[in-house]
Parts: sequence; structure tokens; C-alpha cells
Amino acid sequence: MLHLYESFGWWRAVELRKVHIAEDWNELHHLLIMESLGGNSLWSDRFLGYHVAFAYYWILIVVFLGSPRVAYQFMELLEAHAVDTYRTFLNENRERLKSLPPPQVARSYYKTGDLYLFDDFQVSRPPGSRRPPCDNLLDVFENICQDEGEHVKTMQACQEYALSGTRVVSPHLNYNVTAVETKRDLWKEWSEEVNSQGEMDN
Repeated sequence: MLHLYESFGWWRAVELRKVHIAEDWNELHHLLIMESLGGNSLWSDRFLGYHVAFAYYWILIVVFLGSPRVAYQFMELLEAHAVDTYRTFLNENRERLKSLPPPQVARSYYKTGDLYLFDDFQVSRPPGSRRPPCDNLLDVFENICQDEGEHVKTMQACQEYALSGTRVVSPHLNYNVTAVETKRDLWKEWSEEVNSQGEMDN
């Protein structure tokens, strides 16, 4: 949808696209974790999942065309419902989940995966500030629940962006302003050095 807006010249939001890519990567791993636990073993579940996702996608496209803010608000409500659902599941199955091992895909994502992208969808916190444990299935579902909570915050930030133009930026950019400025200063020093060397050669 953002690509369509950019193609028509209506809206350009490079940093927002970057954050959404990181969110998509996170949600993909939630799906892979559920599939590794047998969530796609029944044909009826797969059929329902495919068709609900298809309908949800196109409904949201239509809503976004009318109002990006309303589309983000709807997604915030959906993510908040996911938080509530996971929290209820955790409260009802805590002891059982604690005794079960985590699937390999979860351990890979939360411990050794692309942690740059893991940080990038969490716009409310500095990069590297959240490195959750993944020692059992309880940790896995706690992590997913917290991920969904971070998505809620991102959707709230996106609503502000759609309403007032307050930019949604990658935490790597938002919390590393000093590092960016330092690199810029070093580049200026180098360019001045090269230019002065060229003047001396002339």
C-alpha cells in the first residue's frame, strides 16, 4: 500500500516502510513457530487461515485508501486483542508450557536470528534493550505476547504519523543520533583533508 502511495506521489515514507518490513519479519516468525507446533496440520485450519488472511488484506487495502489513520487504528485493536488472547493462554497454561522445550525456529529467531530487524519494529525502545530468554515454551509465548504489545505501540505511532505527520522512524535511527552525527563529522574531516591535499598538489 505504501508502495502504491509512493508510485502516485501521494506520500513517501521510507523509514515507515523499513519499520513495517521488520514487523512483517516478526509476524512471519510467529507463524513459523505456530506451524512448528502443529498449527497447520489440519486442512480445515489452513483453508480458514488462507481465506481469512486474503479477506483481511483486501479489506485493509480499501480502508487504507480511504484513511490510513483508521486502518492503523483497526490494526492496533487487532494487535491489542492478540495481546489479551496470548495473556489468557499463558495464565491458563503456565506450568505446562514451562515444562516443554522451545521449537528450534523460536530459539533461532530470538537468540541468533537477525536481531537488527528484531529491534527495528520496536519503535518505543532503544536497539538491543530487549533480548528475551527462550529456554522453554513459556518463554516463547511470553515473547510473542510482548512482540504483539510492541506492535500496538507501533500502530499508535503510525496513527500519529497519518494524522499529524510525526515521523515513525527506526529505533536504530531514533536512538543513535549521536552516532550519526559523529560519522558525519568524521566524513567532513576526511573531505576537508582530501580537499586541502588537492590544493597543495595544485
